[in-house]
Amino acid sequence: MDFSGDVKQAIPRPSPLLQGWREFRRSGAPVRFLCFEGGAWADVPADASLALRAAFLDSRVVAEAACGGRPFLFDFLRLARIDAATAEEVPMGWIDDRGACFFPAPHTARKRKRSQHEDGASSGVDDESSSSSDDTVDSSSPSKAPRWAWGKAVRLDEADKFYQVVRKLFLSGIAPRVGGGGVAITAVHKVAQGPRSSAFQQQGQLLAAARGAGGGNAKFAWYGAPEADVAAAVEHGFGRTNSRVLGHRAHGDGVHLSPPQSPYTSAMLAKADENGEAHIVLCRVLMGRPETVAAGSSQFHPSSDDYDSAVDNMQNPKWYVVWSTDMNTRILPEYVVSFKCPSLQQAQGTSEATSELRKPSPASRDMFPTLLAEIQRFVPASKLQTLQGTYNLFKKGHIKKDQFIRFLRAFIGDRVLTTVAKKLRGY
Repeated sequence: MDFSGDVKQAIPRPSPLLQGWREFRRSGAPVRFLCFEGGAWADVPADASLALRAAFLDSRVVAEAACGGRPFLFDFLRLARIDAATAEEVPMGWIDDRGACFFPAPHTARKRKRSQHEDGASSGVDDESSSSSDDTVDSSSPSKAPRWAWGKAVRLDEADKFYQVVRKLFLSGIAPRVGGGGVAITAVHKVAQGPRSSAFQQQGQLLAAARGAGGGNAKFAWYGAPEADVAAAVEHGFGRTNSRVLGHRAHGDGVHLSPPQSPYTSAMLAKADENGEAHIVLCRVLMGRPETVAAGSSQFHPSSDDYDSAVDNMQNPKWYVVWSTDMNTRILPEYVVSFKCPSLQQAQGTSEATSELRKPSPASRDMFPTLLAEIQRFVPASKLQTLQGTYNLFKKGHIKKDQFIRFLRAFIGDRVLTTVAKKLRGY
């Protein structure tokens, strides 16, 4: 008899409250708070943001702040903003001083209201349950209905001209890499825009004003990630970068997207589900003025005010990189392509296995990127550029290892270094 299901159920999972507490404790000092309203993430006003940051640093898990003259409660554990007058809730999140993002899971990014039942008891009602007809799912498809409904994205008919354009772009870039007939598109969804499109256009105008005509440097690009991250990006915005999927091959900690003619590169980051179906997103991206960032870099923001984004190679880029602070204003998801490709799954498995074999032993591994990623949690934002710049000099061989270590000791102090070292060793 198969008891695997019983075993899985017997394994205790952390409650949402406990998980929220762990994330709260893990976060650095927030530098930006956002709420999900009108179909897009918007920044909390500056005065309210200051009050929330003070409460957060004081280890308070719930804070009160006024926005637009109305009082709200901000619940850092449940990642929700609650209207004190109506009890209406909307998702909220933040980005900390090292660029880490803390946002709710995709299914929670729906506005919830307290409704009165006939017996007078109140309960949380998810608006999505009353509007499921807006989510287009083709039940006639030979494959099982998709796990993700992609918010209010509309599934395109195969005869639709946009379906044909996206299909051609995807297949022309991926088919030669997987043997022609080894890939099948199962669905194409067009993403609803609204306020997100307006924010994207405003960013383009700002970049044009800062960099001159054409300064927005708008491009089409593919975004690939595990399906939960794809769903989050489509439904309510990016909650985190996909650089962790690339590991040491990542060009800094940012959202990595591949050029329109290279969907294969992003498809390698898309993890197939148990039915063999995976998803990637065709986006519009504002690159502004990019800089070259090497693989393995711990960089997570522009190295100076002269740059806006990053690439792996300036002449022939395989990756466009948008930093986490800009990912929800400079990336606009347009179409979700769902597909099946057995040969791609095999390639992913081979790539991961080869990567494991090539990993250096802990004794020989360069621990500085990991060390700096932790140190940045303790360093004020005003010092991050100096820290990153000195590390870049060390990587280029302009300063020696012992000189860099002496710099770290003088710059952040032995106490912080000891704390970070113990954490990395698991103490």
